[in-house]
Formats: sequence, C-alpha cells, structure tokens
Amino acid sequence: MTLERQYKTLPKLLKVSEVADFTCTHERTVRRWIRDGRLRAAETPGGMRIHRRALWRFLGLDLELSA
Repeated sequence: MTLERQYKTLPKLLKVSEVADFTCTHERTVRRWIRDGRLRAAETPGGMRIHRRALWRFLGLDLELSA
C-alpha cells in the first residue's frame, strides 16, 4: 500500500489508541508526545483526537496531500 493510499484510508480524526496502533507504540507514549507538544491534538467531548495531517507531519511524512 502506498503512503498516499494509507493516508487517505485513515480517518480524518484519530483516537489516541488508533495513533498508538498505527505507530506500534503504547497509548501512554502518544499521550506523552501530545503533552510534550511534539504531536498536535484537540480535546473533544469524546477524548483526545489527532488530525491525520498532524500525525503525518509528526512522522515526517508531510506529503502534498489534501486532508
């Protein structure tokens, strides 16, 4: 699967658990990235959400893709 296809198949807003699964890390690690300001996230009534574009930037994969 290409990076562009992976990007487009991700939901626009990801849960912390989804980011942890995608990056093969623990949820605590993702929350630490958010707390340290390395990964942008928004607090919603349903919990923290990470925009897929923010995840792509964090991973250094900020390609010219439309969100």
